[in-house]
Amino acid sequence: MNFQAELTARRVSDEGLGFVHDGALVYLNGASGFPNRFAQRLAAEGRRFRDVQLFHPMRREVLPLTPDLVSADLAGHLFHVSDFTYDENVRTAIREGRASYRPNHGSESGRRFPYDIDVFVAGATPMDEHGYFNLGSWGGWVPDFLPRVKKLVLEVNPAQPRVHGDVNVHISQVAGFYEADYPLVELPQAGAAPSETEKRIATHIAALIEDGSTLQVGAGNLPEAVVQLLVTGGAKDLGVHTEAYFDWVVRLTEAGVITNARKSLDRGRMMAAMAIGSSRLHRFVDRNPFAWFRAFSYVNDVRTIAAGYRPVSINATLEVDLMGQCASEGFGHLHHSGVGGQWNFHYGAALADEGKGIIALSSTARGGTVSRIVPMLAAGTAVTIPRNDIHWVVTEYGAVDLRGKSLRDRARLLISIAHPQFRESLERAARNEMHLLPGTA
Repeated sequence: MNFQAELTARRVSDEGLGFVHDGALVYLNGASGFPNRFAQRLAAEGRRFRDVQLFHPMRREVLPLTPDLVSADLAGHLFHVSDFTYDENVRTAIREGRASYRPNHGSESGRRFPYDIDVFVAGATPMDEHGYFNLGSWGGWVPDFLPRVKKLVLEVNPAQPRVHGDVNVHISQVAGFYEADYPLVELPQAGAAPSETEKRIATHIAALIEDGSTLQVGAGNLPEAVVQLLVTGGAKDLGVHTEAYFDWVVRLTEAGVITNARKSLDRGRMMAAMAIGSSRLHRFVDRNPFAWFRAFSYVNDVRTIAAGYRPVSINATLEVDLMGQCASEGFGHLHHSGVGGQWNFHYGAALADEGKGIIALSSTARGGTVSRIVPMLAAGTAVTIPRNDIHWVVTEYGAVDLRGKSLRDRARLLISIAHPQFRESLERAARNEMHLLPGTA
């Protein structure tokens, strides 16, 4: 095959919009793999089409969209479906009925995708001399969807890092491509310095991490506080098997804390499906054989996670009730975000003999006026971690192991790590309303 001739034949001048038709299902890759130029043109010309379904895992565009893809101006032309997590404008559209959400676990998002995809558009690197494009720092999201894809279109951007792993597509698989040149979106997860509350939570979490543990850590300021303790505390030979690389992997690698030397799977290298962070992180994963990418169906599979050496999963939640149910997606019927891989990693880590699934939250919200440990979740609240699967719960007041405990013991343990000003009311509710504790008060 003459790769250059094939490349020339597949070049398109309309950012791939010619593959879209009325009633089409169009899928866009997310975040740093989000095809900004395609989205920009689709927004501008969306009124050409009727009843196009537009799926994506996470937008985070860097080029302006006029009108926004979820704008009421495009009602009847484009209908948005969020597949993984929410963006603020998508969240608003969902609440107003102009968009929807597809509940699913990350491991099954593509592998069990129930629809045929007319056009899948993803960011990619330029083609190499062997005829392969690399899907870059969000490449792990794409492979599981490909069996359902009729037309694969690539937005080729030289800013996209070329990463190691099973995230390449051959020119023979590509229906069309076009070129773009803009910096990748930067999504550093640590903002301000960790608060005192976050530092106290991190102290309890760090005490649970043994040498050689294989880490999965979610987003936010809390990981930064944990990282600081792991560096100063002398943790040794940690490994990484995580849904997403964040900037913390760079710091721990440079500090010599991450070696991947004791991993039972993929020993000697980190494993993730995507990278979410700053330009520093994108440079770190570029051509780095220490940082691999594979499909979500492998990375997020509970069987893969449970087979790891001392897997530790660290994620945040919004609320926990006295039975141990965790709500990480919203309050009542108002959803805030998707589940991502939280359940996969929590349950997978908890299945391992030396694993730990850790859910973290501050004890209060709204300036200390409400408890985030509650008697019962509000009606309509999505349960992200069911009570049967919960393992460790951590607040600034301590860490409790709920696995296998009775409802009575769970209530007592969770009340013990609630904020002191709410413990009495929680105990009263546990006794009088839920009858989890004996007697009345």
